[in-house]
Amino acid sequence: MTTRVTWAAASACAALSLAIAGCSDESGSAQPVSTPAATTLTSTVIASASPTSAASAPTTTAAAQGIQPLVVPVSGSQGSTTYDVHLPQVSGGPEAVRQRFNSGMRATLDDLLKPASDTTITDGTLAHDERSRVTTITPNVVAGVAIYNWYGKGAAHPNNSVATITINANTAAPVLFSDVFTNPTAAAQELAAAVDRIDPQAAPTAPVVESFANWVPLPEGFHTYVPVAHALGDYLPVTVPWSEIAGQLKPGVQHMLAGS
Repeated sequence: MTTRVTWAAASACAALSLAIAGCSDESGSAQPVSTPAATTLTSTVIASASPTSAASAPTTTAAAQGIQPLVVPVSGSQGSTTYDVHLPQVSGGPEAVRQRFNSGMRATLDDLLKPASDTTITDGTLAHDERSRVTTITPNVVAGVAIYNWYGKGAAHPNNSVATITINANTAAPVLFSDVFTNPTAAAQELAAAVDRIDPQAAPTAPVVESFANWVPLPEGFHTYVPVAHALGDYLPVTVPWSEIAGQLKPGVQHMLAGS
């Protein structure tokens, strides 16, 4: 498997590939929770944690080998850009899995910072009060989403950005869209039709793989963040039940991703 984390800039409604690179942690102690951290030339990292609320707690199963979700608040600056966000992180469990997930999530913020100038980056919120968090911890995967809101000086409005990552807890390798579906092109077409039916606000969803660059597995289905108009939040979270896309899944993938 190869590595792929994607950012989608709301203003352009396009996803950009991000490399998952190891990034140094400038944090204090963090306790089990659910979400965040950052980098810069000048940075102040305030790590804290409290038990996750029922609404934001990740899907977790016992065989997660001691992996715990974290909420790590991070603030700092890089040039003329400032940020104050929460980054999904995990503690415990296999070191390779933990490092791959944490560095991948850290890279989502670093890659947003690189091209930015005169920009303020804060936590974003999508429909159904979706925020940055560790979404899923099962025997076989660890997954999460980073949702940021960024505003460039002089812009007409702020935008939301979304990045997701799903890590195979057995190999520490990212799980890609192409690892999930036998025919990614056909799967994208089926997903687009399902998304538009489940939430007509998303319609018309482009029936292409790029529309589903950001996704995480949940027990109930394939949870994806589809690009929509800015007035709708830039991205709309929609869960497509596994049963609706069963014919497109590779053998054993649903069990591997959802633990069921």
